Amino acid sequence: MSLVIHLLWAGVAVYGMYRLEAMVRDWWTYRFPSAQVKDVAVPDDLMAYAMSHSEQWAQEDALRAIQQSYETWKDWNRVRAAMGIGRL
Repeated sequence: MSLVIHLLWAGVAVYGMYRLEAMVRDWWTYRFPSAQVKDVAVPDDLMAYAMSHSEQWAQEDALRAIQQSYETWKDWNRVRAAMGIGRL
C-alpha cells in the first residue's frame, strides 16, 4: 500500500512539473512575443482579414495571431479555419 501512495505522489509531482513548464512557456511567449514569432509570408486573404480592422493595434494583434497559429499548425487552412475564413 505504501508503494502505491509513493507512486501516486510521484505522478502528482511529474504532472505538476509538466503544468509548470507549460505555464512558463505561455508566460514567455506572452511576455516576449517577438522572440517567438518569425516573419512568415502571410497569404493575401489572411492579410486582408488582418487589415480589415480599423485600429492599428487590432491589425497588429490579428497578424500576430495569424503568425502564431501558423507556427503552431504549419497549415494555412487550419489558420483560416481558426480565423473564420473559408478554405482555399
